Amino acid sequence: MVRPDVQVASVTDVTPALLAQLGVRGLLVDLDDTLIASDADALGAEAEAWLHEVRREGIALAILSNGERARVRRLGERIGVPAFALVGKPFAFAFRKGLAALGTSREATAMVGDQLFTDVLGANCAGITSILVRPLTPGKLPHTRVARRLERLILSGGSRGSPVDR
Repeated sequence: MVRPDVQVASVTDVTPALLAQLGVRGLLVDLDDTLIASDADALGAEAEAWLHEVRREGIALAILSNGERARVRRLGERIGVPAFALVGKPFAFAFRKGLAALGTSREATAMVGDQLFTDVLGANCAGITSILVRPLTPGKLPHTRVARRLERLILSGGSRGSPVDR
């Protein structure tokens, strides 16, 4: 349940061509360490260009974040997309909220995020395509840094090299 459907280096690798191949018309995007560094207040030029490209192709977008309310709202307004903070990922109600905002079905939606235990697990349980990106930072919160170590272990196949959760 914590293995991503797709794994890429960066959100900018989630191209319209990849989304078309996956049958995706709606995209839920995590904010911190996926779209923007957790300690930043503005999008980088690459992330801005990616957002414009995806929107130009008619992909519906919404931010689905467990981040702080004011920051998520402010960045969502700057980007011009619905933005949900403290949403409760990986729980199903968070993903239902995102799907309702996009107006897309589970089958035509993907979740792009940097964490296995929130973004990928939640998307997989909700029947949404999960796309894991490499985190932009090690994480600013202690529990995030611990989770990242567990994620690396799972993604590498564990200490003996065999899959951990198949």
